[in-house]
Amino acid sequence: MITHNKDEIVVLKIFNDSLAANFAQNKLQEEGIESFQVDENVVGLNPLGGIGLKIFSRDLLKAKAILSEIKFP
Repeated sequence: MITHNKDEIVVLKIFNDSLAANFAQNKLQEEGIESFQVDENVVGLNPLGGIGLKIFSRDLLKAKAILSEIKFP
């Protein structure tokens, strides 16, 4: 577990599609939420895996609200 100023990094959502992960990350950035992707290069190699979009736990509620407004395929 990584912490930043006593704040944990948590997985917000797992995506199977890099376009959706990038779109979500851009929407979060527009709202001032810092995020990063993990395993973005693995999704093509492992169909059971996915791209993890991680954020700081302090932003969790706001980020979930933002993503709830997005229609993902």
